[in-house]
Amino acid sequence: MNLQDVKALMKEVGWGSLATTDGRTVGVRPMGGWVWFGAELWCATGRDSDKVAQLRKVPHAEYCFCRADGLHVRVAGSCTVSEDAEDKLKLYKAVPLLAEHIADPASPEYVVIRMRPERIRAMASSDLEYEDVPVG
Repeated sequence: MNLQDVKALMKEVGWGSLATTDGRTVGVRPMGGWVWFGAELWCATGRDSDKVAQLRKVPHAEYCFCRADGLHVRVAGSCTVSEDAEDKLKLYKAVPLLAEHIADPASPEYVVIRMRPERIRAMASSDLEYEDVPVG
């Protein structure tokens, strides 16, 4: 599997689960408002969400995208939370789904999680072994 295969699987599945931690508590939640920009995976979220509070303490997370047959990919890396107006507008325009949940991309309640993947792993349900996928 290569990075293009990973991106195709992510697009096919649509929603992924994002795991974050503050060092004590772990949270995993479904996320749908994401897109790749170059070498970064961006996602929309609320400024006051638990995931943002956790990322401010431990700026690392992992997404998991899984098909019904068990084939899945895990994308892990360092994250920043951006409140930059240009970042917010760029993501808002790239993900039409966001307009259903965010009335105004300039809203201070809306922020962008920018992940720079450091490790991507894929597993087919039949072999139960992870394959490292080159990040770039």
